Amino acid sequence: MEALERCLPYETETAGYRELFPHCRRGLVYLDHAATGPLPIPVIEAVHRHLQRRHMGQADLDWELERAERLRALVAELIGAPSGETIALVPNTTSGLAAIALSLPWDPGDVVLVGAQEFPANVYPWRALQRFGVCLRFIPMPDGMLPPDRLAEVLDERVRVVAVSAVQFLSGYRADLEALGRMCRDNGSLLIVDGIQAVGAVRVDVQRAHVAALACGGAKWLLAPHGTGFLYVAPELIERLTPAVLGWLAAENPWDFFAFDQPLARTARRFEGGSLNIGGITGFCAAVEMLLAYGSHRVEERVLALSGYLIDLCRNRLPEVEMVTPGKPEWRAGIVTFRLSNPAIAERLVNELSRLQIRCSARMHYVRLSPHWYNTAMELEQAVAAVERILISSD
Repeated sequence: MEALERCLPYETETAGYRELFPHCRRGLVYLDHAATGPLPIPVIEAVHRHLQRRHMGQADLDWELERAERLRALVAELIGAPSGETIALVPNTTSGLAAIALSLPWDPGDVVLVGAQEFPANVYPWRALQRFGVCLRFIPMPDGMLPPDRLAEVLDERVRVVAVSAVQFLSGYRADLEALGRMCRDNGSLLIVDGIQAVGAVRVDVQRAHVAALACGGAKWLLAPHGTGFLYVAPELIERLTPAVLGWLAAENPWDFFAFDQPLARTARRFEGGSLNIGGITGFCAAVEMLLAYGSHRVEERVLALSGYLIDLCRNRLPEVEMVTPGKPEWRAGIVTFRLSNPAIAERLVNELSRLQIRCSARMHYVRLSPHWYNTAMELEQAVAAVERILISSD
């Protein structure tokens, strides 16, 4: 296939990092980070160190607890939060969103606005509130997008919460969080964000966007183990919320075992509850350390350049497919999706690509490719050439 000419930023800085992903040496083209990210070597080594310590029956968790504290601070740096005290470590996005949903005080008739094409993790926690008389309303997203003017049409004084994805899981549309945040602030509503398809791929600034809370799992773009994630809660909101499920670590001084009436922690730790996934957290910390060492600005520039190049390749080489992801850099992140005529074709295409050592996902009628910062232009060219051959052979 004749390749489009594209010079990606930070080629020199990226080359050495590819050695941390063994699948690159084995010829596997991994373009499925929107589903699950592969674990780089530093993550494996951190988890292995924890397991070795547990295997030997270590008498303390000092190193692991230091990793947890460091992770809170690193995540705060990554998303523009004021401090690690606004970060709780949670198992996944759903847990974080549910913690917020069930901690807010609700009155019958209160409204939660949710995009009609949100991933279910950002729907079911709000659906559960219907038993309290809360009204769940869906904002139309016929094109997989939720621009500010569409929110403006349905935002009124009854809306307590607007729940959105920073990046939509299927179309790859990147929300204008700053505009949405200003609208929510001016309306007296809370902007709650599902960040899992954005954090680790593109930059998010929770303070600039007036985000009240953001939940994010670690297993996708952050390249961390399953069962890891974080919840950001704005400082002014933390002490207004009482978690629906209280665990012993939510106490201000959890080591004062019999002080059952003591206040809750004044930090987001009040949402962590009980014992943490320490093994996963050590790997999560290593993953975020690697990302920040490379540079979140470099990550974003690489991801946008790669997704843009992939869109160009698809439009030039695959005229028979319907491109779903918007082309504008400010409207996308790392997800590139195109639509085929029926789910069977999409599933068959993805299976054929997997046999060729190219990994991506089928989602209903859609094929979703999601390159990350360590991928190369050559890998994208290889993937699109394979798609072209498969579609031609299936005609």
